[in-house]
Amino acid sequence: MKILYDHQMFSFQRFGGITRYFCDLIANLPDDYEFILPIRYSENNHLQKIGINHDSIFPQLPFRIKRQYYYRANNCLSKKAISQHDFDVFHPTYYDNYFLKRLRKPFVLTVHDLTHEKFNSSFLFYDRTAAQKIQLLQQAAHIIAVSHNTKNDIVDLCNIAPDKVSVVHHGYQQIQTPAPQLFSNYILYVGERRGYKNFLPFLRAISPLLRAKPELKLVCTGRPFDKQEAAAFAGMRVERQIVQIFASDAELASLYRHARLFAYPSLYEGFGIPILESFHNNCPVALSRASCFPEIAAEAALYFDPLEADSICECIGKILDNDSLANELRSKGQERLKLFSINKMVRETCRVYDIISSTGVLDA
Repeated sequence: MKILYDHQMFSFQRFGGITRYFCDLIANLPDDYEFILPIRYSENNHLQKIGINHDSIFPQLPFRIKRQYYYRANNCLSKKAISQHDFDVFHPTYYDNYFLKRLRKPFVLTVHDLTHEKFNSSFLFYDRTAAQKIQLLQQAAHIIAVSHNTKNDIVDLCNIAPDKVSVVHHGYQQIQTPAPQLFSNYILYVGERRGYKNFLPFLRAISPLLRAKPELKLVCTGRPFDKQEAAAFAGMRVERQIVQIFASDAELASLYRHARLFAYPSLYEGFGIPILESFHNNCPVALSRASCFPEIAAEAALYFDPLEADSICECIGKILDNDSLANELRSKGQERLKLFSINKMVRETCRVYDIISSTGVLDA
């Protein structure tokens, strides 16, 4: 069976969970499956790791400018491959509907979350993601949701029949050997910090802990802090205890491995790969009791109400002050991780491919 993937997120992302998901899938397809990925320009780190070659241009230009060129050039290659019809199933990597007029084969759509639908005000007014997503949801032969929580959102918010949606949880495997220890005595926060990620309310909630423990740090991966964040840190009198780092995969593994705990205060996620990263690296986990988190972590995490400062502070303090609890969470995380293998994800995804390929050619 031939599966055609397109370029979309590989043109736009250098790193990121969506491209890692597709690379994990592509690299582990069974021998009787063949993948087609028409792409020439990309700077995606995950593609490099699985040995798929691509070009880049104008090294002096920022990536945010180059990726627009990459998208247009790669889109031509994807359109050409779609028009040739030499594949069994099409699996787009995001929600651009550019392919609908020329596609004559069934397509499967993976939905990672419904952030655009639930937090529309967090996105620019001209962002068409939500509108295009609903169109693809309606026309897809089948839909993969990365959690039951995401499936429920698809059904409830987008009016999609439940039997059209299969839940296939992400799998996880760590390839990189962890880097040497970078910091000591710290709480770890990973990823974006805007809006529904709930970062500043989380920091306000734990700031009494930080002030009471001057040696304790909060290490944040991702983009540098902006002026508003810096002012907030100063207002809480914790500015010397907040550290930002743009971490490689090896450094990120080290950060998990040596953290006192990993905290995930987000109000909403489609899945939450950092939970599995924490489990793999033996890091205790503190989570919002919200969204998909209880589905993914079950009893292997300690939960807090993300809207209640006292709940957050109490939860973080319990793990910091109770080595026995921290070790119990580490042990439970190792067991929970066994349910989320790459092989299981690929096997269940291929089952979806098999189902929709048997439906034949879609109506023109």
